[in-house]
Amino acid sequence: MFVIALLVAVAVAYAGCNNHHTPAGHVGYIKSRPFLGAGEFVAVQSGPTSTGFRWRLQVVNIDVRPRTFSEVMQIPTRNRLEVQLRAHARVRLDPARVRVIVETYGGDRWYENNVRDQYRSAVRDKVQQLDVFEVKDEMRAIGDEVLADMRARYKDTGIEFLSVDVGDIMYPQGVVDSVIAKFVTNEENERKDVELEIAQRQIQIGIAEAQGIADAQRIIRTTLDPMFLQFEALRAIEELGPAPNTTFIIAPMSKGGSPPFILQIPEASK
Repeated sequence: MFVIALLVAVAVAYAGCNNHHTPAGHVGYIKSRPFLGAGEFVAVQSGPTSTGFRWRLQVVNIDVRPRTFSEVMQIPTRNRLEVQLRAHARVRLDPARVRVIVETYGGDRWYENNVRDQYRSAVRDKVQQLDVFEVKDEMRAIGDEVLADMRARYKDTGIEFLSVDVGDIMYPQGVVDSVIAKFVTNEENERKDVELEIAQRQIQIGIAEAQGIADAQRIIRTTLDPMFLQFEALRAIEELGPAPNTTFIIAPMSKGGSPPFILQIPEASK
């Protein structure tokens, strides 16, 4: 009977003992696990390590490596148009403050339970102050402002924000269609402006040509007197006279000073 009792005691003791392992990059929060009542903090251990076989202990392993948490958000802007974006926060935990992380911020779900909503709210507050097309130009400023807010909020908590980046901006289809329509309209207006300018230049050229012809006609009418015309007629006769096989009949000039009438008779008709 004694041997049986001893074996039972050993089995119970062994069943109550566990060897809890903490992997690399993690810190283990160790607490007691009594049969009745709440457990109490015992110690922390930095991985990779294990507790060894210890009586009724429990370990919560907290990842203290830098990690990136990305949130997809759809936020209404100042002019009531929504914009979709991704906000990326790079965060790490202070290994020396793992006890605070577990007891105050929810253990291994510290981000989901106590940080995520505050982080999303900070991003939303910054974006809502801008017009929809200002968001893209202010991405860097939004990230810097959110980073400053989150660092101030979680100062001395063991939660350290390393960086915040905002990107992957997508506009609603209605906004995209509006921008495309505006672009097409601007292109059409510019094309019409060019066509109008060309037409105006052509009109100006035509006016200039017509003005030149009118000016030439006016000069001819006002400056070419009868004596000059007679002189030009005599010069023409002088140039045509030496031509072979040609006979000219010149009628007398009229009293009005008109140029002589010249009749050219080809050689074949003599």
